[in-house]
Amino acid sequence: MNTFQTASCATLALGVSAGTASAQTWPQVDGPMEHVMISFDGTAVTSHADFASPPEMKNYGESYTPPADVLDGKFYSSQFGFLADGFISLDAGTAIWIEMTSATPGLEVYEGGMRMMRDMHTYAPIFGTDGSDTTWKWNGMMHHPWFAATNPGNYSADFNIYIGDEITGAALSGYVPSTVTLEWVTVPAPTSASILGLGGLVGMRRRRH
Repeated sequence: MNTFQTASCATLALGVSAGTASAQTWPQVDGPMEHVMISFDGTAVTSHADFASPPEMKNYGESYTPPADVLDGKFYSSQFGFLADGFISLDAGTAIWIEMTSATPGLEVYEGGMRMMRDMHTYAPIFGTDGSDTTWKWNGMMHHPWFAATNPGNYSADFNIYIGDEITGAALSGYVPSTVTLEWVTVPAPTSASILGLGGLVGMRRRRH
């Protein structure tokens, strides 16, 4: 009997755990990946981002599992990411740092990672968001931050990508940095657009009566 009770408790615990896991809600991953390709030839950093049109930031009206709840009620996108353009070899004691030098007021950025591994992201504020440092050390891996905004509109940000001290982030002489500008536009999420469209259709039907 004890064995049966233990198994039953374990089964119940697994059921609760599964229910908790299924109740988790993570941010939407929408649109194709767009990368800032970064390379380094031993002296100069180069970067480029080729995109036909600015990625769309959408507000899905959802509440997310912490720590992703920093995106609640906001337009956001994780389409842009930083990616190595080939093999990168750095001198000892150095690292590649990315600094946001300017941005449209209201643009926020939160730490991400591999795009689909949303439950493993820290969602910590970066690039000056909530008083964080405007510089961020890139580890050379593909990294898709979460760019967000509370208000609708067009947004852009300028970045300086440079070689700096691996601990302090201070720029080191003898290396050439690179700059890149990214842009976004906010649009209604599909659900919101559908609701607005339905409301308009109902209004048209009422006017016809």
